Amino acid sequence: MATEIRKISYSDFRKHLGTEMKFVHEEMGHLWLFQHGHPRGVVIPMRDEAVLHRAVGLNPVESFHRAMVACDRTIAAINERSRWVSTEVMTQPGHMWPALGMTDESYAQWRAMDRSRG
Repeated sequence: MATEIRKISYSDFRKHLGTEMKFVHEEMGHLWLFQHGHPRGVVIPMRDEAVLHRAVGLNPVESFHRAMVACDRTIAAINERSRWVSTEVMTQPGHMWPALGMTDESYAQWRAMDRSRG
């Protein structure tokens, strides 16, 4: 779910402090504080502060590289899993085991086809 961002002036923030802090705390929203039409600060939930704290001082090139490596590993794992789930495994010549992750209906179809083969 995307984080909701609200723009609010300092004076409105002071008037509705309780309501706006409830928005930040309970709905995990972000408040952008404006003064005379210019952005001056942001109020964020503590959950996002932990992420921000880790990100401060990181080299963006290194962060991007780490994200790309993690993405490549995830894609490789998905491809590897789909390779094993979608194929039958031959244990002995002429005898096949069903693919992993079959539903009851697909297993019944596979079993009927296996019986007709041999």
